[in-house]
Amino acid sequence: MIVTLLVFIAVLGIMVFVHELGHFLVAKKSGVKVEEFAFGFRPRLWSKTVGETTYAINLIPLGGYVKMFGEQDGQTGPRSFKSKNPSTRLAILVAGATMNLLMAWVILTILFMTGFQPFTPNASRNPFITEKPATVIAKIVPGSPAELGRFQLDDQIIAVNGQALEDGAGFVEKIRALNGQSATVTVKRGSLTLDLAVTPRVNPPAGQGAIGVAVGSSGQVRSVWYKAPVAAFYETGRVIAISTVGFVDFVKNFVIKQEVSENVTGIVGVGQLTGVARRMGFDYLAQLVALISIGLGVVNLMPILPLDGGHIAVLAYERVTRRSLTERQFSIFATAGLAFILLMFVVVTFKDFIRFDVIGRLF
Repeated sequence: MIVTLLVFIAVLGIMVFVHELGHFLVAKKSGVKVEEFAFGFRPRLWSKTVGETTYAINLIPLGGYVKMFGEQDGQTGPRSFKSKNPSTRLAILVAGATMNLLMAWVILTILFMTGFQPFTPNASRNPFITEKPATVIAKIVPGSPAELGRFQLDDQIIAVNGQALEDGAGFVEKIRALNGQSATVTVKRGSLTLDLAVTPRVNPPAGQGAIGVAVGSSGQVRSVWYKAPVAAFYETGRVIAISTVGFVDFVKNFVIKQEVSENVTGIVGVGQLTGVARRMGFDYLAQLVALISIGLGVVNLMPILPLDGGHIAVLAYERVTRRSLTERQFSIFATAGLAFILLMFVVVTFKDFIRFDVIGRLF
């Protein structure tokens, strides 16, 4: 547990550092005076002032911040944040999320070059990969259509009714689409290629599936070195889309239905996943870091103050209407947004405490 906690803090720390480094570098490059670059939230553990910037490490490693001159009203001058043109401020605001997405892309590029077993659905359907895992029979239920159809463990599934198989999820989809009609499943068994007839059940017993098998994967996803960056870019974009839709659905259900899906997890769940991924191997942990980094980037661009996306939304409003929010208006939106974020955090964390029996494990 201690090792998992340390790994989790390290993972979180790297992602936070990379995010804030993006804001810091672009702000410096744009001529904005950076007063403080801090990792973690106070109380303060260590700080050192170099030139005009104070670099700090704080006790609570759940975030970080870059404090720029001119973010607050009353701070003016050529080196203030608000004195910069809208495009420069936009570049500074999106730099954090961009760095998170860039980090995920680099990790995925390395993974595609070296080979890995993906745990995200449909990752092996990436059109830029040159090698993907084979779908194999991992379990056969006694008396099921699969057993009657002479399926065997470790059979490699190639096609259903002549349609080539993309992955295990694709096999499940094709079998369900048959809706009880008989099918021919092509499998490879050693050096033999066999066509096996099977009739899926329409209402199978719970947990058995239509033909009574569990499928797994054998082998790795891999891409040649010159295609790996493109494969990683494609996968990053796919996960961005999934994360965006997932977060929007989460907020919609949270606000309208006052529900939180069982598929949603918070910082406790991410800690649990970190422990599982660490034990499974480095490539699984690297995948998790990439996925969390993408998620962090996506969430930070959501139009909710005080997130970066909220500041971008304010910037867009001021650009379109050609008038600025008053300090009071900004404060109201920021306070409401922060309260909403904290409420979501508390609810999701509470569900995680129950789901993972955190109290029971501690005592």
